Amino acid sequence: MILLAIDTAFGHLGYCLSHDGEVLASHFARSRRSNSKLLLPTLDLLLSAVDLQKTDISAIVVNQGPGSYTGVRIGLSFAKTFAQACEIPLIPVPSLDVLAAQVDGVPEPFEVLLNCTRHELFRARYEGKAGTPVRLGDIEHVRDGAALLSHLTGPVLLHRLSVNRYAQLPEPKHPVNPNRQRSSFPDPALLNQVGAMLLNQGVLPDFDHVHPLYVKQEVTNASSREGFSAVNVFDQSVVPRVRRRC
Repeated sequence: MILLAIDTAFGHLGYCLSHDGEVLASHFARSRRSNSKLLLPTLDLLLSAVDLQKTDISAIVVNQGPGSYTGVRIGLSFAKTFAQACEIPLIPVPSLDVLAAQVDGVPEPFEVLLNCTRHELFRARYEGKAGTPVRLGDIEHVRDGAALLSHLTGPVLLHRLSVNRYAQLPEPKHPVNPNRQRSSFPDPALLNQVGAMLLNQGVLPDFDHVHPLYVKQEVTNASSREGFSAVNVFDQSVVPRVRRRC
């Protein structure tokens, strides 16, 4: 099976092609402002490098967010249109699950935090079992990231979409040891790996219910509340349909 992973949610363009679990080719480049123009030509180059055609792809894995608002929508729209046109499965993976896949061999539960705005975080807790870490609940949106960071006592993996722009939040007290990380960045090969696991488990959501996962504008503008609150981060926007086959 040829699996294609697509990731534009973290402010870069990431691709990974695998065959039955073996990585054939991958691409990772920071190109946030031009991802919409580079998605197709970059994919063509990647496929050409391993002598494959678009019709050889068996399923698509995509990072569905949260993350860069524009990046999430661009990547998911492209992936959904591609999968519909080729009539192949589409496996959406939350971005925090991709980040968690970087962690390897942490014996205790750990937190994954994604800093998308100046003071806010997305948060999820994971159990570092053998293989891919398992999420222990829903992804939460935290408005007061600094307060949360001051309370966490266990291992924390913090990812900032922009180090320069989102440097206001302090570093975690107990960051995950770099020696316990498979990668120091959101490697698209890890997204491919998580997607393959879900596909093998038969975890395939209804195609019409695959949507971007991000904070809505009305949530961002809502009055802040004390403590750490979980909110609904699902967007119900519609991605255009394509009826022709590849």
